[in-house]
Amino acid sequence: MQPSRISTARRNLRIARYAIGVTAAAALAAFAAAARASHPGSHQRVRAGAATTSSSSEQSQSGTYFGGDDYSIGPSGSASPQVQSGAS
Repeated sequence: MQPSRISTARRNLRIARYAIGVTAAAALAAFAAAARASHPGSHQRVRAGAATTSSSSEQSQSGTYFGGDDYSIGPSGSASPQVQSGAS
């Protein structure tokens, strides 16, 4: 006796679901591997001593890139900070 069309359809559906599940699991594993390999935190770190130094033409005589250390950011010594209170 031949199986009915319903039982054949159920069997085909079961096989299709299994195939879709296996394919999805493989795709997820491949995506996770690619994401892990491309993440910057997974690469080897360069040791601080191995970093290249800038050439002497880029450095000024004082040893810093921007020149002397006489630059400061902020108000002058006698200026007091201004705070706005209330709404206008």
